[in-house]
Amino acid sequence: MSYSGVTYNSVSSDGSTRTAYLSLEEVRVKVLVIDLSARVTLAQKFFNASDITTGRCKYLFPVPASAAICAFDIQTSDGRTIVGVAKEKDVAQVQYEEALSAGKFAGLANYVTDDIFTISIGAVPALATVETNIVFVMSLANYDNADEVRFQLSRGVGDRYGSPPPELASALVPRSHTKIKITAEIQMSGKIQEIVSPSHSNDISETIYPTHVGRPSHRRSTVKFRSRSFLDRDFVLIIRSDGLDSPRCFAEILADPDRRSFTIGMQATIIPKFSLPPIAAQEYLFVIDHSGSMHTDARMDQAKRTLMLLLRLLPSRGTKFNIFVFDDSFSSLWPQSRLYDQGSLNDATTYIGAIVPEGGTEIGPALEAALRSRSTNIPTATFVLTDGEVYNYETAVSIVESSVKNAMPHAPSRLFTLGIGNGISTAACEGLARAGNGTSFFATDAESILGKCARLLGAGRTPFVKNVTVDWGVPPEYLTTPSVAFPEEASSTTVVRIRPPATIQQVPTQIHDMHAGTRTNILAIITLRRTYAPQEIRLRGEFDNGGGDFELIIPVRGVQLADSESGLPLIHTLAAWRLIQEHEEKKAPLPAALIPSREEDIRKAVIVRLGERYQLISRHTSFVAEDSGQNDWRRSSDRRRGSPVPQGGQTWDTNRSIDDDIPRGFRSTVSEFLSGLFGYPGGSHISSVDQQVLPGSWVDHSPQPSSPPSANGTDDEDGYESDNTFTTLSSLESYAWSEWSPPSSPYIRSESLEEPGSSPKLEPLSLAPETERQRRVVPRDALPGRPPPRPPAPSEVVALVHLQCFDGSFALNDSLHFIVGRQAVDEAYNLRVEDKVWATAISIAFMRKRMGQHTELLKDLLVKAMEFLDLNAGVDVKELIRRAEGFIA
Repeated sequence: MSYSGVTYNSVSSDGSTRTAYLSLEEVRVKVLVIDLSARVTLAQKFFNASDITTGRCKYLFPVPASAAICAFDIQTSDGRTIVGVAKEKDVAQVQYEEALSAGKFAGLANYVTDDIFTISIGAVPALATVETNIVFVMSLANYDNADEVRFQLSRGVGDRYGSPPPELASALVPRSHTKIKITAEIQMSGKIQEIVSPSHSNDISETIYPTHVGRPSHRRSTVKFRSRSFLDRDFVLIIRSDGLDSPRCFAEILADPDRRSFTIGMQATIIPKFSLPPIAAQEYLFVIDHSGSMHTDARMDQAKRTLMLLLRLLPSRGTKFNIFVFDDSFSSLWPQSRLYDQGSLNDATTYIGAIVPEGGTEIGPALEAALRSRSTNIPTATFVLTDGEVYNYETAVSIVESSVKNAMPHAPSRLFTLGIGNGISTAACEGLARAGNGTSFFATDAESILGKCARLLGAGRTPFVKNVTVDWGVPPEYLTTPSVAFPEEASSTTVVRIRPPATIQQVPTQIHDMHAGTRTNILAIITLRRTYAPQEIRLRGEFDNGGGDFELIIPVRGVQLADSESGLPLIHTLAAWRLIQEHEEKKAPLPAALIPSREEDIRKAVIVRLGERYQLISRHTSFVAEDSGQNDWRRSSDRRRGSPVPQGGQTWDTNRSIDDDIPRGFRSTVSEFLSGLFGYPGGSHISSVDQQVLPGSWVDHSPQPSSPPSANGTDDEDGYESDNTFTTLSSLESYAWSEWSPPSSPYIRSESLEEPGSSPKLEPLSLAPETERQRRVVPRDALPGRPPPRPPAPSEVVALVHLQCFDGSFALNDSLHFIVGRQAVDEAYNLRVEDKVWATAISIAFMRKRMGQHTELLKDLLVKAMEFLDLNAGVDVKELIRRAEGFIA
């Protein structure tokens, strides 16, 4: 079951009250994917089929827990659009009630959990429609490989164990005839290699943009999904593109509303590629959900297969492990962890095979027992496999936080989660992982689990890092001095007055969770005395257990999302939401209060300030929309966002140009684009909050003239395209690469840079309505310059991994023969090597041939097998594997 819909109280002729529903007619989703981030506009249209006006209505909707809801509005059937403004929760509630009492149409958007929100709206007239629009932004995780990003749209809020919050009472299940339209505009800085949907592979269509000379683009595309019935499973989209595994840092300059100071939002993204040996000795605890909800969509079978694979990928030496299963109660394989060997692996395999889903989801006691049982003399990595369908997960989060905090320095504790299924609680999975200094992964029933298993173990085997710091590259003379700033007024009498935020607000405040092969995001909001954009940042730290120091130099690239939603600063919004989460989890440092106050009141004040400043729904802020009696789709001047910095000599203070302090690459990038976008010489037009149009709306601009072909004759997006557009992360990245010489770094690949002499590659993306004149449809099997779609990991490789012994070897038996073929197995009789050695060699050869397009995953799968051959082959390993490959078809 999935909750979604609008409910209201209907009074019958006899005076009794019943719950009634508005019909959910249509859901439209517009996704803008820009390299590693996404902005999503979710529109839901409801119809009051009754011949009477409704009472008050409400509905709920799910979003990923990592997403920041940054805008909402309501559109009425008579053409009015009422824009919401984020305010302190109590203030918003009072304004909403007063508006309804005055007979005005109003809306209120409230937080329920990190991944569930509700909207209340006033009465809907008879036979009228109402449409709600939600905008949220999010960072995208990598999929099975570092050169991929994964976007997931939930089908709804699934049934969850425990007492639901009051806001979820009387929610409606979408009817089968509810139409849904998903449009994903994709723009990448590198060449797109593949766009696939594991969940709806046969139901998506792809349309690509033409370049300025009319040839198909390599970096920009549109994917559409259309259905006359609502989603029956989560929608997942995977994008593979060149260069996504390279570290990068984006900078976004914003003017404060008073236009007297500035902030720079920064987002550093890295996928660690540290070539270090795994942790010498570690304990692995597996906590498996086998509640009744795991029976849905065969989740239990997927969890069991996942655990079988994880156990076979464990390091063969220095490893202890144990398994805990839970529903209403819990049990474990052994009272304490045992040494990992063939006997314990066999026992675990039998134990896993007998698991049957039943009961509720009491995860807290199981986690407490597992973490209490852990060894205190070696590190522990805990893996939780669950569908996350539980409301009350805060207790479990507290248990994990306590374990991490109380662990000894020489035996730290980390926790990782794998969310399995559709409509799961991302809030529970991500909350547990953050508390455990780990990371979370997700897999629907349509996705392969082999790559996620390898990533889980890869992250868990990564050496710990400590003393990690980021030098954001801003000289002290450009920073403000908080001590001389005036304290902000509280927006409510219930919120204490606090001093201004720190000059540098970094999140995560302390960096613990850098894991091999997994994308890590570090964000900051830095308050500036005057504008400045650094050319590079430096990430420094130490590896635990004598691994030594490291330093990573990352070039900075300017970005200004200067389209119709310039009031929605992408990086600032992402950073502000993560800061809110850290304050809710009591991790971020507190500012000083003007009068002595409780810690919880100070944190509430900080969250309210962030929510109002960056227009975000949170535990303590809500969106309130009030009808002014006229179409106020442009009336958003009271929204407390900053404005993009002006360009081309416009000054706001100190009688100096705002461009004077911006590096040439950043300045020319933003200035040149704004010039083309707004038609002002030098890009001097000031885009302010007062002039913005409705967030998420399509903008009807006239096409701009095309640029002529570049002098060097290239036709691969070396100039402007014909559509009027907005600046994106990857657009400006291209300029930054070509104009800023990146510092030397072992993690920056030279082939990702622009070729010498090529013109800057500005790749604007249209928000205009689609027409055949603007777009060119190309069959998905004939997309320009793309290799054939990469197939999923073969099922026979998954089956082969299940045959692996604890030490990495394979047995020469009928099960192996069934997978690799009789000829390869029978060749053992002609060799003077042990059967296990030959079986392992042909298994390696088989995986190499079948997994050639999955190089990262293949490397992880072969680690233990190669270690076994190196220790036991007694012959030239390379020659042995080469011979084995000759027998694999």
